[in-house]
Amino acid sequence: MSNHVLNINTILHTKDGSKIGNAIVTGRDGYYWEITTDYGNKVKLTSEEINEHFNIAWSNFSKEIDGLSCQEMQEMMSSDHKHRVTL
Repeated sequence: MSNHVLNINTILHTKDGSKIGNAIVTGRDGYYWEITTDYGNKVKLTSEEINEHFNIAWSNFSKEIDGLSCQEMQEMMSSDHKHRVTL
């Protein structure tokens, strides 16, 4: 998962749209993360499975140059996501 730690409301960009669509992390159950796809499908995956199927949005920290951290970008971009979890 490189240097990024998954959190609730982390946005996930699919690597292969023929397998699974874009998603957002909506929960945690032990070793499994619950994700909800843009179509509303819920799946439980391990961190390794998420890494296999998705790119973590803004995980390259390039926005830090503009004064925004990866976490701040995640929060800002997921704020109006239809499957966002209110904590």
